[in-house]
Amino acid sequence: MTQSLAQNAIALLIDLAERGEVDPWDVQVIEVIDRFLSQLKPLQTVEAGRAPYEADLSQSGQAFLYASMLVLLKADSLARLEAGAEEEIIEEPELLDPAAAGQPLPLHLERRIRRRAVARPPQQRRVTLQELIAQLELMATTMADQKPRSRVRRPRPQSRTQAVRAIAQLAHQENLSEVAAAIDQFLADHWDEISQGQDWLDFESLLDVWVNPTGNGVAEFTRPVDLHSHSPQGDRVAVFWALLFLSSQSKVELSQEEFYQDLKVRSLSRDATTEPEFPAIALPD
Repeated sequence: MTQSLAQNAIALLIDLAERGEVDPWDVQVIEVIDRFLSQLKPLQTVEAGRAPYEADLSQSGQAFLYASMLVLLKADSLARLEAGAEEEIIEEPELLDPAAAGQPLPLHLERRIRRRAVARPPQQRRVTLQELIAQLELMATTMADQKPRSRVRRPRPQSRTQAVRAIAQLAHQENLSEVAAAIDQFLADHWDEISQGQDWLDFESLLDVWVNPTGNGVAEFTRPVDLHSHSPQGDRVAVFWALLFLSSQSKVELSQEEFYQDLKVRSLSRDATTEPEFPAIALPD
């Protein structure tokens, strides 16, 4: 589509030059683009509810793109010429006279400044037919080599009603109070075994022992069947919610050095149930 459009535009330029309608050494870009757009044939459609004739939006859009890029090319050329041209210096004989350098400036100096009656005419640069054809071929090749961008479809966000329903279903499926009670009893009975004498235990380690107690050396504990989740992610969420619930009751302590880092757990219920040992004191008779 892009190559054929460029070829049609080049053929139109050559035809206009051969017929003498355009000057090969001074091509008016806007007029040529208008001529090209006027020659686009309307397409007849038979679809219901649409106009009988419609212009090819693809070709007309590419034509407008070509026109804007060509005009930009011409503007850049004029800007480079204007930047490279030396500025004219208007010398005032009275101000630049070496003999009068030591004398004070005359009064009412603003009256001696000569101002231009009109602004300087903008510089013009002609666009030749050869340059126009070369730019059309370059733009057609560049657009043909571009790869189409793949659109990334983002999941549609859930509405508030759907989010509330999902949370309610999760809370219904995972009985938080039962899971919290089971984990509390589990930590109180087997804290020494799973913590290996340490004060703090990683959340991931606790989760592994809770999911597979036998494989982690806790053979005396069997997790209740009704507390089994259908997925590992469900177990993770249930244990985390239960720890938050126990933390609010001061039965466990949660610690995290930085955000989004490892979470550590410490059991407080075992410390509360353990009776302190006092040394025997001999009372006097």
